[in-house]
Amino acid sequence: MSEATRQQRRREIRDRVKTGRQLLGKGLPLQPKTSEILAIAQVVKAKLGEADNPRRASEAAELAQTLAETSLAARPPTQQKIACTRGCAYCCHTFVAITPPEAFRLAAAVRSGQAAGMSADAVRERGRALVGVSPEARIGGKLACPLLVDGGCSVYRFRPLVCRQATSLDVDVCIDEFEGRNLAARIPISGVHLQHASNAHITLLGAMRASGFATDALELAAALDTALTEPNAEARWLAGEDVFKNVSRQVTREARLEHAISHVAGALTA
Repeated sequence: MSEATRQQRRREIRDRVKTGRQLLGKGLPLQPKTSEILAIAQVVKAKLGEADNPRRASEAAELAQTLAETSLAARPPTQQKIACTRGCAYCCHTFVAITPPEAFRLAAAVRSGQAAGMSADAVRERGRALVGVSPEARIGGKLACPLLVDGGCSVYRFRPLVCRQATSLDVDVCIDEFEGRNLAARIPISGVHLQHASNAHITLLGAMRASGFATDALELAAALDTALTEPNAEARWLAGEDVFKNVSRQVTREARLEHAISHVAGALTA
């Protein structure tokens, strides 16, 4: 690569970061341009590249989750009535897969006492019943997320992106799944919530892959247990160690999402 080309590349990255920071403040449209996704992913990648920042993975997750929040606040659903209400937690009894940065952010929230006062030991104890339980076995099993307290998420501000898209339009279908009946029915969800969370997911996972990190989705309870118990787990993961080697992975990812992640990663490393 010539010096002129390198300079052009550096300018392109600077421009993307500037645009990405602006977009983080106002959110993305439901169907963003590729350039807008790349701009935010470039900001996330820059965060992951902060070598002197030991919490850069957690903070990368925060960027993506804040993007989902900001986008939803700016462009909420207008034609769909969300059935979810305070205290409705049927979806908190299903299999949840999260990214490593999100696991580290959740662990930090628990350690700082922001999980309704639950200690790390209490969260780990509550999560033991979930470790190794397949997604299929969770249906009808009534096994609660270890972070669920009195029918509400104890770390709502820090909840993973997959939880942010779990917004039902029909609570009766949720109850059926919770009770283990009528399992052929699909829970209708808000397309708006799903799209905003998906856009944020693509920026995070694309930046992770472009930075050389694995983008496996991890079962929440086991991932959180690891993040809470392994010494310096975040720093070791950032250094390239697979601290989650004993945690169950989500086997498949939607083809459209996988393609988008690969496209973003490729553009950021080109």
